[in-house]
Amino acid sequence: MANANHTFPDPVPHTPCGLSIRSTRRLKLPRCGFRPLLAVMLCSLGTAAHADLPLVVESLLTDKGKLKLNLSLAYNNNAVEGLLNSDAVIGTAALRYGLTGKTEIYARGTGQYSSSRSIAGSMTDIRFLNTWAGASYQFKKDTETPAVIGFLETALLEKGQRSTSSFQSWAAGITAYKSIDPIVFVFSAYYGVNLPRKDGNLRINPGNIFDLNPSVSFSVNDRVTLSAGVRWSNTWPWHSVAEIKAQNTEDEPSDEQSEVNETRRRQYRETNTDLQLGVDYGFSDNNILNVTFSSNVSGSKGSNLRLDWLHTF
Repeated sequence: MANANHTFPDPVPHTPCGLSIRSTRRLKLPRCGFRPLLAVMLCSLGTAAHADLPLVVESLLTDKGKLKLNLSLAYNNNAVEGLLNSDAVIGTAALRYGLTGKTEIYARGTGQYSSSRSIAGSMTDIRFLNTWAGASYQFKKDTETPAVIGFLETALLEKGQRSTSSFQSWAAGITAYKSIDPIVFVFSAYYGVNLPRKDGNLRINPGNIFDLNPSVSFSVNDRVTLSAGVRWSNTWPWHSVAEIKAQNTEDEPSDEQSEVNETRRRQYRETNTDLQLGVDYGFSDNNILNVTFSSNVSGSKGSNLRLDWLHTF
């Protein structure tokens, strides 16, 4: 990737961890979520429900004193005819702990393998991407009106091409859901703030992102749930804000030894729409597998296939 075009990855879309609607008479009735990036499998919740309820949101929050492990693997393919073809595999591991019946804390780390081919040649990249930490809170349970869960998270560490940054990316959002047996309606939204940061001799401003994700899930039986949704995202991308050129030194330039070459260049505002189809399968009360396919129907971000495994200790 050319330095002048380098941007930091978007925060993983999170709807307190990527909301997942789970079907179950066997699974314990509770429920949530970047994320993101695919912004689609919501995370993990634990609200009480009637024993005969066939469908539940199993991953919004973690029960008090419980620990959940969420492992995911996402494959993305993107192509520009005659110019570029690329593949990327992104792996994420997340741990979530229930502090109270309404509050959980979590942390996750992400790594990436990517391969791109063009008429100019090919390039392969394997690297660590970022580590995030955050908290989710349930403001309201599912009663006559929808349940509401909010989250706030920040990037503890983000890896650029030459440098790392901390606390330069933040995200906040909500997930609202309403269960009408055997269907659950879900709506999630988040706003990501990506502050300017330094990457080697470049100062990067990735730009912010706003994301909306309505979906509906249907409980086929006590083990299988089918879901469909749409994700709409709006981004304000920037490229290099400035390049720092050293004078008479090969070391990292100081304030006195450098001149700043302003290259402020803001791209036009971009919107993308993805169609998402998913299926959840509950192997047991404590193990749930989710498969989600996402295809960009308006935009140029290609297709994404994601596997998520959620385990409760």
